[in-house]
Amino acid sequence: MNKGDLFKLRIIPFLLVVWCSFSCVDNGENGSGEIDCSTFAYPDTLFVITPGQTNLVNPLNSLEGEYSASPSGLAINPSTGAIDVNASDTGLKYKISFTPAGTDQTCDFFVTIGGINYLDGIYILSRNETLANPVYNGVVGLPLPCTDDDDDDDDDDDDDDDDDSSCKFDPDDILKNLGIEVSSKGVIDLKKTVENGTFGSVPVNGTIVDVELLYQLSDLSALAQNRIPLRFFYYAKFSDIPQAVLDDIEEKRKLINEVSTPNSSNFRLSETVRPAGKPRPPYVVIVASFE
Repeated sequence: MNKGDLFKLRIIPFLLVVWCSFSCVDNGENGSGEIDCSTFAYPDTLFVITPGQTNLVNPLNSLEGEYSASPSGLAINPSTGAIDVNASDTGLKYKISFTPAGTDQTCDFFVTIGGINYLDGIYILSRNETLANPVYNGVVGLPLPCTDDDDDDDDDDDDDDDDDSSCKFDPDDILKNLGIEVSSKGVIDLKKTVENGTFGSVPVNGTIVDVELLYQLSDLSALAQNRIPLRFFYYAKFSDIPQAVLDDIEEKRKLINEVSTPNSSNFRLSETVRPAGKPRPPYVVIVASFE
């Protein structure tokens, strides 16, 4: 082998290394296209509606891949990850999952769309389970931002024993006219709701009522009008509850958290079960007695 041939044998591997140092670029941490999940994030974890204006929130970094959210209800662009806050169901915490293009990797980030929710539940009146409390910003037990007015007039004839509140629930008395009793803190009195004739002057077993509760909160949403659909059920006994309703409530509880109907709707539905993974409307199941 002459010196020329030996030089070629040495220079070719060297050129290959140099070429690969420029051309064999790692698309991720390990060449698989995967990313450091800390690069997938949004500018905050809590967002509130701002009616009348565009309210889009984008990820901090533009990453190519697929975006999805659970439970359903978050208006998210599957290609860019942009969230349309005003078009999303409020009062819920969502897990946003991102899969980088060409990988099986999944990165998660949690965001909450501010507002209230009601947990699906079965309330047995004979056991004094008479109140359905709102859940604020997806956190059970978190107080609502409703400041009391301690200067109530002594001669106020209103039989509502709540102090005046900076928050507004059912401001147009739409639910009140149906007999649904909602306090100025969003607490629903289920016993009074039954007594007020919401399910009939003599409550009819198996009645289902769909409504939409309008409300305003004294928080970052600045009293913007918000809304939540609710579905009420009435049964005489626990054993009267259809298994499909019980199964749906159980499926809902397994979610990470928890088409509005007309305000004046008050009717029995032929379909009582939500699509899988859909948290709305919350189910408030009222039962007169267990036995």
